[in-house]
Parts: sequence; structure tokens; C-alpha cells
Amino acid sequence: MDVRKEEVEKLLGCRITDGQFGKALGLARSKQEYIYRQEGRPVVLQHWYLVKLTEEYVRNLAFSKFTMDLCEALRNMEKEHSVKDQSAQMDTPIVTGSAL
Repeated sequence: MDVRKEEVEKLLGCRITDGQFGKALGLARSKQEYIYRQEGRPVVLQHWYLVKLTEEYVRNLAFSKFTMDLCEALRNMEKEHSVKDQSAQMDTPIVTGSAL
């Protein structure tokens, strides 16, 4: 039995895109295989285990995307602030002591 997107959505309590599901499921299958090769426990190969791994990866990928988006927003704010600071410095006339 293959993992269905609806199973993962039920655990998450929200809807996810096909892309999110596909990427998470691929990563979950790789992790499942890795764990089984390392530990040899048959429970790792059960359907529910793969569903839980897929849920875990959906959460991890969403958190990573959120973090990257936040970092990019911060970087853009810093660039914008830097440009404003430079233009403000250029617009300010310099008055020397002899002009006073």
C-alpha cells in the first residue's frame, strides 16, 4: 500500500500541495531505506512509519522555506536601508568651519 497525500494531511491538520507531498515522500522513502539498512528493524518498513516520516519531512521543508523566506526578506530590508543611508549622506551638504 502506497502513502496517500490525504493520510499525511490528516496528521498535519492542513492541506499541502502535490509538490510538497512528492518531495517529502521521496525524502521519507530514502530515510526509511537508510534506517532499515542501519538498524535492520522490520517496523521501519511498515506503512504507518513511512506516513510519519513523510509528515516529518513536510514540516521540515515548510520550516526551511519559511526560514529562507525570512532571511531573504531581512537581506532585502538591509539592502534597502543601505541604499537609503547612502543617498541621505549624499543629499546632506557639508559645511566647513571657514563657511561659518
